[in-house]
Amino acid sequence: MSEAWQKRLLIVAAGWNVLGGAASLLDPAAHFAQMYTGALDLGDPLQRFFFTSVWIAVMAWGAAYLAAAFAPAAARRVVFAAGAAGKVAYFGACVALYLEGVAKPALLVAAGAGDLGIALLFVYALGARVAGTEVPRWQTVTRS
Repeated sequence: MSEAWQKRLLIVAAGWNVLGGAASLLDPAAHFAQMYTGALDLGDPLQRFFFTSVWIAVMAWGAAYLAAAFAPAAARRVVFAAGAAGKVAYFGACVALYLEGVAKPALLVAAGAGDLGIALLFVYALGARVAGTEVPRWQTVTRS
């Protein structure tokens, strides 16, 4: 995976997180109505705290992805690894909510699938960097 491709991947992931977090925080009622069968009571301080904290953290990860896009390649490994783990965990949570019957499948499953797709690309990027499989073309040796 080339350096430019990694940067683009991180920028797309940053946009995905910031857009999802901002949309959720700007209209929590719509977010809940589109994704879940239950209701959110923002009048309850505990529900408001957890709802806003989750989406602020999602946007903070978006900022981390954006920062990593412009960081040296070696520094990206940690962000790729942690980001992949978090996105796989989110996908698992989406599936669990769907199986419990408290989530509406269309948007929640799409969001979870989007995160899973990004996670797989992060793992691919991480594997290419850690295993050293990314070799510049001018260094490629062919055997006869």
